[in-house]
Amino acid sequence: MLDILKKLKFGARVLLAKSGGQPETIDLHGRPTVLMHAGDGPPFVYLHSTLGEGFMWLPFFQSLAKKFRVIVPTHPGFGGSGGFDRIDAVEDMAFHYVELLDALGLDEVVLGGVSLGGWIAAEFAVRWPERVKKLWIADAPGLWVEGRPLPDLFRVMQDRDALRRLLFHDPEGYMASLVIKKEVDEQTMLRGFQAMTVLARLVWERPYDPKLAERLRRVQCPTLLLWGDDDRLVPPAYGEAYKKHLPHAELKLIKGCGHLPMFEKEAEFVEALVAFAKD
Repeated sequence: MLDILKKLKFGARVLLAKSGGQPETIDLHGRPTVLMHAGDGPPFVYLHSTLGEGFMWLPFFQSLAKKFRVIVPTHPGFGGSGGFDRIDAVEDMAFHYVELLDALGLDEVVLGGVSLGGWIAAEFAVRWPERVKKLWIADAPGLWVEGRPLPDLFRVMQDRDALRRLLFHDPEGYMASLVIKKEVDEQTMLRGFQAMTVLARLVWERPYDPKLAERLRRVQCPTLLLWGDDDRLVPPAYGEAYKKHLPHAELKLIKGCGHLPMFEKEAEFVEALVAFAKD
């Protein structure tokens, strides 16, 4: 018998966690929600960026699963996850995830995410701080930083070269070319359309939450702010802004890294998260 199989309860269903993080679909109050999960240890919930890295079980997920029970849900509006018709703001994403944790029977988790996922994690933590054992936020928007408005991502979404320059410290490097391919297939086009649709609804009028800064004081758990030191989309000034308002936060910069540390500096990204999140 394989002792790596662990039972996870999803409401009335019982699923077996597979070692490779294969996708599962659960019914969350009529909303199909896709997630992947693997590993043992404290529950570690990863909220993906607009890039949609939660669509597949990536090497850094597997590295984290050596220390934690890693759970990677797909946001409503991405991939096969439904319920986007009920999402009007990032706040709605946070309510979606508290219902997901309820369905999973998880009272307290290590919670975090990259970019949009980090913003969602922050919105979750200010509403249900008792559900977050530790919080990590990587390269996330969500706050207003005077004099540092965010670039218009919509203008470069169709320009692959410009997108690599915006997201990567080394836009000509191997990982930049692998993540943002020059040639776009049908599946990539569909994912890009989904991402733009979600972003347009969430941030078109205002790419930040004006109430978030004053609410961050409610987060009393240890918090790691992890930022690429050359993030050109959401610069480190946003990490400094989060640190100013979070009571127990540390800011760690990853050298020679842009907006996507899980790809451009995978080893440093995983090492920082493991060191922070372990008991």
